[in-house]
Amino acid sequence: MLGYSTGDKMKNRKYIVCYLVILLIASIPLLNNYLIRGHDIYFHLMRIEGLAQGMKTGDFPVRIQPAWYGGYGYAVSVFYSDLFLYPVALLRLAGVSLQDSYKVYVVLCNLATVFISGYSFGRIFHKREIGLLGSCLYTLAPYRLVNLYTRGALGEYTGMIFWPLLIYSCVLLLNEDREIGQLKKGAIYMGVSMAGMLQSHMLTAEIACMVLVLLAVFYCRRVFHKEVILAGCVAVIIALGLSAWFLVPFLDYMVFGQYNINSIRNNDIMIQRQGTFLSQVFAIFDNAVGQSLDFSVGKAGDFTQGVGMVFMLAFLCGFIMLFRGIWSDVSRRTQRIAITSCCMGALMVWMSTLYFPWDYLCRLCRIFRYIIVKIQFPWRFTGVAIGIITLLWCVLISTIEEKEEKRETIIVVAAIALVLALSVGHFMMDLFQRGERIQVHSVEDMDSYVASGEEYLPVNTILVELKTQKLRQDEGIEITDKVVNGTRINMHVNNSSEQAGVIELPLLYYTGYYAIGRTSDRQRVHIETIDGTNHAVGIIIPATTECDIKLLFREPWYWRLAEFSSVLSLILLIMYMHGSKMDRRK
Repeated sequence: MLGYSTGDKMKNRKYIVCYLVILLIASIPLLNNYLIRGHDIYFHLMRIEGLAQGMKTGDFPVRIQPAWYGGYGYAVSVFYSDLFLYPVALLRLAGVSLQDSYKVYVVLCNLATVFISGYSFGRIFHKREIGLLGSCLYTLAPYRLVNLYTRGALGEYTGMIFWPLLIYSCVLLLNEDREIGQLKKGAIYMGVSMAGMLQSHMLTAEIACMVLVLLAVFYCRRVFHKEVILAGCVAVIIALGLSAWFLVPFLDYMVFGQYNINSIRNNDIMIQRQGTFLSQVFAIFDNAVGQSLDFSVGKAGDFTQGVGMVFMLAFLCGFIMLFRGIWSDVSRRTQRIAITSCCMGALMVWMSTLYFPWDYLCRLCRIFRYIIVKIQFPWRFTGVAIGIITLLWCVLISTIEEKEEKRETIIVVAAIALVLALSVGHFMMDLFQRGERIQVHSVEDMDSYVASGEEYLPVNTILVELKTQKLRQDEGIEITDKVVNGTRINMHVNNSSEQAGVIELPLLYYTGYYAIGRTSDRQRVHIETIDGTNHAVGIIIPATTECDIKLLFREPWYWRLAEFSSVLSLILLIMYMHGSKMDRRK
């Protein structure tokens, strides 16, 4: 199934069944006629609805989602990539309810996580059994389940799909013999995984870059070779090429616009107080429901934030093997993977806690402060920690299986399975007992003014006033035949005044809105768009002018060029990978 064994069909079916069982367990909370109300779930449900309504009005790709804020629109698609939401938005257009569309998305994410983690960990050790173990540990990690159901953190659990593939690419690129085929594969996988993270969750991509920098420092002698540097450059080109359609508009608004980004008004808040307690790091039975509370409150009201006992046992197992001398006669590659995953995993766990000196680093350097505050919560590092410690468990089990009797392997795997089953079982029971249940069939079941932290709005927008805002219409201007279709507005306007007048329309102003005016004899009239009261879109009607006006959001030419380059990058990558397979067959 994973493509690196010629086992019989029956054995393949057994592996498929095992992966499907993991998928089923991870998806149990979806097997109801309701959703568990995650912290961010309404925000992401609105993203799906807004994307569907944007496509319904003819926009593609959607940049301004029209469903938000009572129809005022929201540029969430510019700041938060919707690439992976398009399939479920199409389901929504086909008449599937909003909550069922969301459930399909979660199942697809679980499916991708199960098989990508199984493929990645299995390929690293050339054993499908190890791939199955890695898939089970990573997919069912309590912190990942928290992201799925407690937090409803769609961006983060989508980004977590790509951690195993990124880990596999690092193993390929840091291989001692620097074999050209492995370097090419590593470059492709690193580029694809980073592109996936960029287009899922920017904070996950930021953390991934931090991890890669630390790894480059750790392996500086191995990294600074022409072949490895070239492969790294190829990975960067792939990631940027595939992501250009999203990154160019994002950077355009970030650099030249004035919008709230990541709750910038809270940038003075230190994050260390939000870290995990040591007891949470070693927990077996932790909360499925809760908040991220300040450390002064204690951990009783927190949700699961630490990696948990099932992952921390890997360090104990590794030290026992060290004292027994098992590591002395294993290959250098195995030793290197074990040492790196142990050190990096421990570092990531430490960084997720309130014991890591985040506040000191913020005070040390303004650049550090900017990066750290964007992370928002130290426990975000738990996501990468479980990926790295899963790799540690895989190398431990692979070594035990190779060096010890079968009985020892069975005992260790049984212990892992037991602790994981206890943690997952407790999580599910707590979630069903204390989780708030909601039903959301359409946008009418939600509040469209649901943006988290008022991010991505024009700076100083007074959100509550949009509900009652009286839009400006200067005297002497008459509007007829007004038709609103998402972010498009068609109307007939007559300005009988001797002075130019202003009309404000029920749309939030983002750079890119463009108005076209034509008289009855098809002569073009210059209509200027402006940023109006409380950032409503305003248009200036020239004096004594009667014309038809069409207002729409039009992407700049360089956005379209970026979209073309991403499509071209994808085509070239597919052609290259297909050609490489053909070469291997020959």
